[in-house]
Amino acid sequence: MSNSKDTPPKKDVESPATENTTPAAETGTGFGVAPITRRWRREDMLKRGSLALRGLAFLFSLLAFIIMASNKHGDWKDFDKYEEYRYLLAIAILSTFYTAGQVLRHVQELSTGKQMLEKRTSAMVDFFGDQV
Repeated sequence: MSNSKDTPPKKDVESPATENTTPAAETGTGFGVAPITRRWRREDMLKRGSLALRGLAFLFSLLAFIIMASNKHGDWKDFDKYEEYRYLLAIAILSTFYTAGQVLRHVQELSTGKQMLEKRTSAMVDFFGDQV
């Protein structure tokens, strides 16, 4: 004898109660217009944030270059004699040129919507340039 309380009720496959009537945008499955526009906004915000940070890096490297280049203390402290000072000045010049190039590249990409380099190449240039 089988007891009907022991076995779960069978669900009808064509039953409207088993259909998922919730749209994909509401369930968060990633399909639809809303997730795509959110992704576009997030990517745009990341690009603008990257440009802002590169701009700040350019400002600070330019300030470092200007301060070191104009560092004159008279006859008793001539920093031009020291190799270490010349090294710091050269690094400041290189970092100013590098960050200026990166800022110009980001501005060009944001204004035209076209990338100067392939995405992978651009990422590698950014990584290795930032590491140097």
